Amino acid sequence: MTLDDVKKTIGPLMLIFWGTLICLVDFYFTWTQNGEGFRFDVINDAVGTIMIAVGVFKLGAIEVHDRYARALAFVKTMAVVAIALAVVNHFIFRQPAALSVLFLVLGMLQLVAIVVFCVAMRWFCDEAQLERSSRSWRTTTILFVVIYLIPLGVFYLASLVAILTGTSFNIDLGPVGLLLLPIFFIPLVHFLVSSRRMMRDAEASRPGPGEDASAGTLGDLGPA
Repeated sequence: MTLDDVKKTIGPLMLIFWGTLICLVDFYFTWTQNGEGFRFDVINDAVGTIMIAVGVFKLGAIEVHDRYARALAFVKTMAVVAIALAVVNHFIFRQPAALSVLFLVLGMLQLVAIVVFCVAMRWFCDEAQLERSSRSWRTTTILFVVIYLIPLGVFYLASLVAILTGTSFNIDLGPVGLLLLPIFFIPLVHFLVSSRRMMRDAEASRPGPGEDASAGTLGDLGPA
């Protein structure tokens, strides 16, 4: 890996950063009739997921090591799936049980993909000697596992069992749910913080006037 490889992460991370923000902001109108209809998303999630996918594919093109390549291959697959799901979510229709099961499985895989992406970014930072960014991505990974992957994974599994067995599964947290809502924003906010931090560290690694980035070595990068 060269300094030029580190610099190449700035654009993709910017796409992922803004794409994530677009997906987080939901402002839409719905039209339904007899249980079917259409949802018009003013700030379109499909656009956000496309931006994220482009960023992920660009990051996957950077050579780091085999583990990084395999991790990004999985994330790229789920990024394409996310685009398809964002398009499908514009339509309101009665879902057969098989389709509901598929959506639940894909939802679980998307959660896993987010965690895998965070781990891959930490690997990249380790190879590039971006110590501050590496620590930040490690924290982001832990937050997503503890706050999203474990509890939502249990929810998805319970919902999947309910569909397959023909039983009902409902959770009513009441007022507690409102108190827990801000907690679910913590991993997302930290994800954006880690992305911006890595962009700044990559920007700081840019060569000075007259210096050749491709000729640089990682040893030229000190702790961020």
